[in-house]
Amino acid sequence: MARRQLGKKPFDMSARVPMQLGRESISSSTVAVSELIKNGYDADAEDVHVEFYLRDSPALSTLVIRDDGNGMDTETIADHWLKIGTDFKNGIELSINKKRILTGAKGLGRLGLDRLSKKVILFTKKKGSNSIIQLVVDWRKYEKTNASISEIQHDIYEQDLPLSGKYGDIFTSAEQSGTYMVLVGLKDNWTSGFIEDLKQELRLLISPYSTANDFSVILHQTLNNTQLPPEIVDTQELLKAASWEVKAAVDDNNRVKLSFKNNSTGEKIEQVPTPWRNWISKQGDKPLFGPLSFEFHYMVRSKEFFSKVDMSARNWSKFMELNRGVRIYRDDFRVRPYGEPTGKGDWLDLGYRKAASPGGIKQGGWRIGPSQIIGAVSISKTTNAILNDQANREGIVENEAYLQLRTFVLKVISTFEFLAHKNAQDNDDIDLAAELEKVVKEKDSELNEAIDKVRAFSKKKNKNKKKAPPAKVLNQKLRDLERAKVAHQTALDEYYLYMKKEREKLEEQKDTLSNLASLGVLTVSFGHEIRTHSALALKNARALTKVIDIAKDTGKDIDLKQLVEITNRMVIGAHYVDTFSKLAINNIKPDKRTRTKVNVPDTFNYIFDMMAATFEKMGLQWSFKFVRIKKEDFNVRSYAIDWESIAINLITNSTWALEDTPRDERRIEVLFERVGGTRLKLAFMDSGCGLEAGQEDTIFLPMHSRKIDNKGNSIGTGMGLSIIKGQVEDHMSSGAITAQQYSELGGAGFYIEVLQDN
Repeated sequence: MARRQLGKKPFDMSARVPMQLGRESISSSTVAVSELIKNGYDADAEDVHVEFYLRDSPALSTLVIRDDGNGMDTETIADHWLKIGTDFKNGIELSINKKRILTGAKGLGRLGLDRLSKKVILFTKKKGSNSIIQLVVDWRKYEKTNASISEIQHDIYEQDLPLSGKYGDIFTSAEQSGTYMVLVGLKDNWTSGFIEDLKQELRLLISPYSTANDFSVILHQTLNNTQLPPEIVDTQELLKAASWEVKAAVDDNNRVKLSFKNNSTGEKIEQVPTPWRNWISKQGDKPLFGPLSFEFHYMVRSKEFFSKVDMSARNWSKFMELNRGVRIYRDDFRVRPYGEPTGKGDWLDLGYRKAASPGGIKQGGWRIGPSQIIGAVSISKTTNAILNDQANREGIVENEAYLQLRTFVLKVISTFEFLAHKNAQDNDDIDLAAELEKVVKEKDSELNEAIDKVRAFSKKKNKNKKKAPPAKVLNQKLRDLERAKVAHQTALDEYYLYMKKEREKLEEQKDTLSNLASLGVLTVSFGHEIRTHSALALKNARALTKVIDIAKDTGKDIDLKQLVEITNRMVIGAHYVDTFSKLAINNIKPDKRTRTKVNVPDTFNYIFDMMAATFEKMGLQWSFKFVRIKKEDFNVRSYAIDWESIAINLITNSTWALEDTPRDERRIEVLFERVGGTRLKLAFMDSGCGLEAGQEDTIFLPMHSRKIDNKGNSIGTGMGLSIIKGQVEDHMSSGAITAQQYSELGGAGFYIEVLQDN
């Protein structure tokens, strides 16, 4: 069958389509204004002014939106602004001058103008130009017509400088640039409530850490010729309503300065400036980066918060979604992607930290969530040159200085977490049992008072000289009250007995769990040693097999000297595995979970002997000293497994702390001392790096480990010293444990005081 082409036709579009796109793709007039302001942001504007000139009738009202952005020329207006759904921004991620991430890409935002007004008069110019481009769009041309969209024409004019209009100066000099839009004949009645909604919408666009070189929106209102003061749409009030405000800095003298402000109580805590080397372990005498500052606000969504700020809960959620996390600013400009509301923006892994320790603020190991923090690190190109950008502009080069910066920021956050946790616990430190007993005593007092009143009433007549009730009736009342009191006391006695039994049961369960925790500490601590020595035994077993196979293949006699050497190494490895295994198995036995008289020096000596190979490999020297007490007298009624886990934990902490100490200076000293009467003290000291400033208290918190990698992430369990603290304080009579940043040996010191068991 023959086929004849009749011609070619493109899709056409009715002129009504732009109105439908503008009205249906943009949810509200406040969003439409927001979209227009985003265009100013994408055009590198620093200031956008939103000016309402309101009359009694919306049709007589006008809205002016002006910015100081890059502006447009005739070509840009014709090829992009008047082109619906343009791909002008597609593939372009950053703005021309300020390198901002572009907020718009669909090319539909300007259609929101149809939703807002009947007509728009647009003035725009680029910097350096002596002429102004004017565009007039009358949206009524698109109504009730069957014309195609391409048939609707809009007037474009060129005007000379300077240019002023009904609402003031438009452009007055060639150095100015930007866009000035006059929306004539508004379609909405912009009441005060409506404008408040707009302010809340605009707050979502403004960073709480905006700077003079960043971005701001200024709102103006003129109501029936009465001009109101201009209002900057600001988010600083939100920061002021934060629960905590934290500021940190590293100064020119390599000192760390910290301050914490509790906005609920007004209390401010300032840390004494601390030398860098004392504030963070194993990071040198000074930071690799230069002076910088870091501040953040802890934001808690609560009734108290919303009473301080003018923002709905819904908009608050949007605001936090856009601004949460910690950003980095270099000379007041954002460094991307840090702090972006994406997974990549969480450069501190705050989400991971929170997921690993999801408990509330009153629980040990509490971690701040990424949606609870708004923060900024401020660096400078002149003082932090080593923190330079990657070639692809996708962040800072992850060199040692960057990793150290990350460690610093995480340490500040960790310090705050301890302080906020302690504050929350102090505020909730109520002894419920004591409160109950107080209530019971009050009720008991009321009961006794009632009995006394009845007795007093039976001994006198009333004021009207009437006879008192018969003695029989009064005596019956007294007996009823006495029975009630007895029943009341019986119930109390039964309650206290029940609570005592429950407490004993809980204590027993707690002891069992603590013993299991001790066993866990032993297993984790020795896991590396066992693996090392089992690998040694396996390696030598393979070497032995190889020697035998070579002798078999060649027919030569086996070298007995070599055979003995290999066998001895196998025996050493197997011996250590056997020793460690016996330790673990023995700790399962019931006697290890029974309180007995434990000779602590013997236990420590047993563990130190087990670690002899590790000490020899490290070149570590150790010694025991006794002051005012003999070895055989240092006995404590306790669990043997507790002292074993204490010794192992302190040893493994020390070996980590001694890694950077010169080999010939590596020492551990354990001091056993009588400090008075039956009071004993054990001091465990090393010559390692010591504790970080302020760690004397935090080191015993659950999930708090001083062992971190070069990125600032914790590599320890953070449970060892916390478990030790529980063992000492809960399982030993008048037991107490403390830590010291630097001991007599130069490294950290841990001190345990207990009562002697005679």
